[in-house]
Amino acid sequence: MSKEPTFDVEKFRIFEREGYSRVATGYESATAQVSAQSNTFILDMARVSQGARVLDVACGPGLLARSALQRGAAVVGVDFSLNMVELARARNPDAEFHVGDAEELPTDDAQFDAVVCSLGILHFPNPEAAMREAFRALAPGGAYVITCWMPPDKNPCFGLILGSVQRYGSMELDLPEGPPLFRFGDATECRAALADAGFVDVESQECPVVWHSESPESFLRELPESTARLGPILEQQQSDDRARVEAAILEGVRSHTTSRGVELPAPILISVGRKPST
Repeated sequence: MSKEPTFDVEKFRIFEREGYSRVATGYESATAQVSAQSNTFILDMARVSQGARVLDVACGPGLLARSALQRGAAVVGVDFSLNMVELARARNPDAEFHVGDAEELPTDDAQFDAVVCSLGILHFPNPEAAMREAFRALAPGGAYVITCWMPPDKNPCFGLILGSVQRYGSMELDLPEGPPLFRFGDATECRAALADAGFVDVESQECPVVWHSESPESFLRELPESTARLGPILEQQQSDDRARVEAAILEGVRSHTTSRGVELPAPILISVGRKPST
């Protein structure tokens, strides 16, 4: 059953677009390196091979697009942030990138063998609309793959960050309301939403990615520099509260530090559905 947004869609859309435009370079060097660990799994589940036509929605700085190009695919990327698109274009001159909205894709019907969306679905005001657009853009038999962070109780990285805020700070902040952040980190929710959009043969699998950083202190610096929402959550804490939140995060991160630096598990859920062949 489709879930229409109950919040100010435009306010949330502007917040996300401006946020990811602001942190584009930091996102490329930190968060995108974490999500890129799932690229092989995403492309395998989408069955991307030589000659495949791939649409990368919420392409960010283009790391997933690069992996698809390396398989011999023809790649088009779309992102709502011009700064992200410019990074993707610079890194992938053999692909085509556009500024665009996942809920109104700038493509004709049935143009792609695969539509992939790495950690984008949680940032769309109306993810059901984005799923319907992906369905429209796919050729019959094509695959749609989405990923989302696993929820905090199954995700040491987000469990630590959000748990520290909830314990020592506040979530009553001047931030626009949006859709549930971890909704599509649940396989049952993914199956229902993808099936409602018309996809068949829906399946999900967990992917054990890890947030790598040089040190606990560098990890703490990367959060506001590479995230559109976690950064503001930390920055809007009262001064004393923020100090306690950051101290708790540092303490937790130290327990995930090895001789190679920080290795903090941040698993994601990958889900795939297929457009019926006929």
